[in-house]
Amino acid sequence: MAGFAASLQAQLIDAPTVGVIGLGYVGLPLAVAFAESGATVIGAASTKPFGYMPFHPGPGLGGHCLPSDPHYLSWRVRLAGYDPRFIGFADEINSHMPDYVVQLVADALNDRERAVRGARILVLGVAYKADIADTRDSPALEIIAALRRKGARVAYHDPLVPEL
Repeated sequence: MAGFAASLQAQLIDAPTVGVIGLGYVGLPLAVAFAESGATVIGAASTKPFGYMPFHPGPGLGGHCLPSDPHYLSWRVRLAGYDPRFIGFADEINSHMPDYVVQLVADALNDRERAVRGARILVLGVAYKADIADTRDSPALEIIAALRRKGARVAYHDPLVPEL
């Protein structure tokens, strides 16, 4: 039974870890690089004739599994004497996405000769993914807090999250 439990545990951790690494190494860096050209990472990757697995980049990682399950796996692997550097590198990249989004907002305001301080900003959606009411580790919360620290007047709308 121990083998079955270990196998089940590995399967439960594997999917979030693959997602975190896929976004950290491929999805998010390419989304940033492609943003200036107007192309999309998903559009470019989907032209590959085989082995296509889409990772949809967003403002960061949230929820109950993506931010934490890879860390658990990393800890377990370190206990076995290995260094799972890919997980750490991916986490480093993914954790900077809320800051990147805040910079995009500041740049968009600057392009219109507006400052973040005093700007009225509406954030649409605060759950960690669409169509749920769960805000656990939502990157939207980090983005809202950072914009407020910069002096923006931030409101949000999410029909599934009536209050924060």
